[in-house]
Amino acid sequence: MGRLVIIGIDGFSYLMAKHLSDIGVMPELADMLKSGTARAMESSIPEVSSTAWTSIVTGIGPGAHNVYGFTDLIDGSYVLGFTSSRTVKSLPSWQQQGSARSLIINVPQTYPARPLAGILVAGYVALDLERAVYPPDRVSLLKEHSYEIDVDMSIATTYRDRFYDELIRVLRTRAQVLNRLWKEESWDQVMFVITGTDRLNHYCWTDYEDTSASYHQRFLDFYREVDTVLGQITNQLKDDDSLVLVSDHGFERQDMSVNLNTLLREAGFLRLRNDERISHASILPETKAFAMDPGRIYLHRADRYPGGSVREDESTEIMEKLTAFFLKTEVKGKRIVRKVFKGSDIYSGPMIHRAPDLICMPEKNIAFSARIQSDEIVEETVLAGKHSFPDALFFCRTQGDIVMPETMRVESVLPVLEECGAFSIKK
Repeated sequence: MGRLVIIGIDGFSYLMAKHLSDIGVMPELADMLKSGTARAMESSIPEVSSTAWTSIVTGIGPGAHNVYGFTDLIDGSYVLGFTSSRTVKSLPSWQQQGSARSLIINVPQTYPARPLAGILVAGYVALDLERAVYPPDRVSLLKEHSYEIDVDMSIATTYRDRFYDELIRVLRTRAQVLNRLWKEESWDQVMFVITGTDRLNHYCWTDYEDTSASYHQRFLDFYREVDTVLGQITNQLKDDDSLVLVSDHGFERQDMSVNLNTLLREAGFLRLRNDERISHASILPETKAFAMDPGRIYLHRADRYPGGSVREDESTEIMEKLTAFFLKTEVKGKRIVRKVFKGSDIYSGPMIHRAPDLICMPEKNIAFSARIQSDEIVEETVLAGKHSFPDALFFCRTQGDIVMPETMRVESVLPVLEECGAFSIKK
């Protein structure tokens, strides 16, 4: 069995891949898609990058790996914290592989870097380059290349030209580091994730959709740079290597950002103390439910939160009321919720007790916020694009037969690769 090489492109939908290939912006990608099996894939529920990438690299869902979003409340408290590699309760593929040598660069939700047989440079959210690299002695190499974990998104709307320049610079730097480390030794597994695509799509989606936009060509030029990197990687592959291209979710235009906590407050489900600084600690005992990004609804359960008052015997009735409320709610004359899932229906595993009780899936072009300190239902935002659920990208080229489930999901990636012989879990 040859090497397994996985290229991740954050926020790159199947439809976008087909379009940019068809119009000649990404010829390397076009050739790649013709050489293997490609199809649309469902993202995680909810469609958030931290959850989706963790599902991709572990081969299981949130009920087992424990990542439901970028933030979560610490158990038994109202203290909000970022999820991280410490949150993940299941092993990623490069640790499942046992002694296999792995080169892992810029995979989200891997900070702080954990020991492995090989090299890992964590992706976002990473606060400190020193703790984002394993082994630590490779930090000097990254500093030599002026490597950065992420692009400065604060300039996206105020300095658009500079933003595009920075996206290209960061991408090229990452590609240089990948190329240098790739040549050092024989790797069994390589995973390299491009995240500038997600940043660009969030802030500049109108530059893509509107062909008359002044930055339309610059948008396409960035994807040409992505295509160049794809070519650089595929040119180094051997005949028996397995190549995978995968994204965590799709993308679409964002017309409106709706704060679910404000809706819950106005409907009487959420009650807050009038603290000087409103936070989750301001939640009053009589609260029935509150929201967390990007559509997670939690009952204020007596057995889960310090001031919780919702009993188990009344939880079903409250969830039914919440489901009916969200499905009928309109904002500016538009329905905002397409579907409501019960966490117990879609998650399974040892960490299901930490799952949200309900998950609201947005209607097309609607984004959800959960800022608890906000009084606005419709929030002002500089974002022009949002994540979409049904059209992440999966592509695989391998010597084995590729058999996919009827519905391909992010947590299906590793099982599919194992089935076709491109990946092997050492029991």
